Amino acid sequence: MIRNRMTEIIDERIRNCDELGDNWDYGINQCHEEAITILTQNIDETMAYFLNDCTDEEFYWLSEIFEEIIEKTQSQKLIQTLRNRLEKVTCETYCQQNFKTEHMQKWVDYAEYVRSVKSEIDYAEEKIED
Repeated sequence: MIRNRMTEIIDERIRNCDELGDNWDYGINQCHEEAITILTQNIDETMAYFLNDCTDEEFYWLSEIFEEIIEKTQSQKLIQTLRNRLEKVTCETYCQQNFKTEHMQKWVDYAEYVRSVKSEIDYAEEKIED
């Protein structure tokens, strides 16, 4: 199941960042590669994961690889799914203090979250070839 495996990968990605204080470490790259592989295998399952099983924090961290996922899948439906998922995050439901990582608790308020994820989706959409 995508949900359990993605939670493990994201937890490892966060652990690498927290322990090493470096967002571009080899371990983080390995987490990205593994997540890309899983999320590009079955687009329907991936869309269901993003819409139903992916937490707000996981969605934020996965936005780092939206470009690569879209480049591999060339899926406009997945872009729309990502936009729909972002719309689910509202000011009322955004709970910054409940995030696992200190980085998110301190630095990623609602406005920053939306701005960052939206820009990653927009950038990923540019990877779709006409």
